[in-house]
Amino acid sequence: MSTTKVIIFEDEFLLANDLKRQLNQYGYEVIAIFRKAEEGLRYLDELGNSNAYPDIVLMDISLAGKMSGIDAAEIITSKYLCAIVFLTGMSQLEVFEEAFKTKPFAFLIKPFEVHQAVVSIKLAVYQKKLENQLRRNSEELEMTVNERTKELKLAKDSAEEAIQLKNTVLSNMSLQIREPMYGILGLSAMLKDEMRDKPNLMRYAQYIEDNAKHLFTLLNNIMSLSNDPNTRSETT
Repeated sequence: MSTTKVIIFEDEFLLANDLKRQLNQYGYEVIAIFRKAEEGLRYLDELGNSNAYPDIVLMDISLAGKMSGIDAAEIITSKYLCAIVFLTGMSQLEVFEEAFKTKPFAFLIKPFEVHQAVVSIKLAVYQKKLENQLRRNSEELEMTVNERTKELKLAKDSAEEAIQLKNTVLSNMSLQIREPMYGILGLSAMLKDEMRDKPNLMRYAQYIEDNAKHLFTLLNNIMSLSNDPNTRSETT
């Protein structure tokens, strides 16, 4: 199990070193202490490896430099995704309201016992793990949705291609069938004209014509299966 890494931002040198010593006794690794936010931010920028980033940042609200702990916490939270635990001797409500905007994991009011710090760190580590797991789950879900969307688009494109192919086949089939059928109808009409005085043969010519028209009706019913209006024809 990896050791929890901690960075302390605290302008009181003795307090910071005493806190480091006690946290080390509890198995935490305090990798750096800074009196100024600017120095700590430079240090984090130079790490360049997310595996080297601290798990917990103990952040005093009032620091020695021009930048406040609240400003530093906002940058650290957005860039390095570290869990922030504020250290402060202040109790004014407006200070806490400002600090809450950075979404800290806990507050420690000075003076505090080391076991209070340990409890806050443990809670922050646990909450951070849950937050990271939720973020990973969200990313995995987004990837799954994106992949599924791509699959559905491919399926939609394939279906549209199949429909277009069906329309093309039906259209070609319609043309290939209609041309000889028009010839049959034309011939049957000619036969009827030639056989007006021959009733028996006239019935055969009418039978040919009726069956040709019936075939046209069947063909038009087949064409109605297509969504392409260009493949539809009126019954002849």
